[in-house]
Amino acid sequence: MKKKQLAKLKQQFRPSYETARQQLFTAIERKTADKFDLPTTVYINPKNQEELLIELLKETPKEQKIAVPLDENFKIVVKRIQRLEAGLLDRFSDNLVDEIAAYWLPTNPQESAAPTSAPVKEPAEVKEETAPTIPASTKTKEVEKSTADDSDESMTFSAFAEKIAAFPKFSAKQSSGETTVIEASPKEDRVLATISETESDTFTIETALERKYKVKLEVIPLIEAYAHTAISKR
Repeated sequence: MKKKQLAKLKQQFRPSYETARQQLFTAIERKTADKFDLPTTVYINPKNQEELLIELLKETPKEQKIAVPLDENFKIVVKRIQRLEAGLLDRFSDNLVDEIAAYWLPTNPQESAAPTSAPVKEPAEVKEETAPTIPASTKTKEVEKSTADDSDESMTFSAFAEKIAAFPKFSAKQSSGETTVIEASPKEDRVLATISETESDTFTIETALERKYKVKLEVIPLIEAYAHTAISKR
């Protein structure tokens, strides 16, 4: 009986879905300001109820607003926050805030001179409790052209690494038996893809890259082109 009463009490004190979602929005606003001096406001797009907008409240050469889709993965995380899952609100908001900071605060002078970014919509990956990744910048025409042109050509590792490095925070590293595509982040580097150096057409695209909707449309063709290249021609 006591267990039933306790469960009932927990249910009564559980926040609503809207309250849990607002708690997340408030946490993002507070942490972007406290950790990175980035005053923001986070809200549902009034023109699209399935889209979250993160708006920077000070001048920036980049996009003032970042759009994140409220897809099923995102909603599942909010429901878990609603169920008061220990530590999830902090972990998820921390990840989001780090991604936001990585977008608006370039880590080196080269990045600050990079082309301005267009917002990319990124869903949260539920099992890993990772945040929607804030978009890399809109690529120059040269990068866009090379992405399209290279899909049917052989590609050396040096050429591949150079093209990957054109994407902010991305790099390619070659080690024994494989090449990895890595994204630098404030906490730790993320592996986005792995390409075999012993067998052609063998590669793995990680979930972290799949979530980057617009970026993956440019990066994955490069990965495929490099993977398709004969080992002897790399």
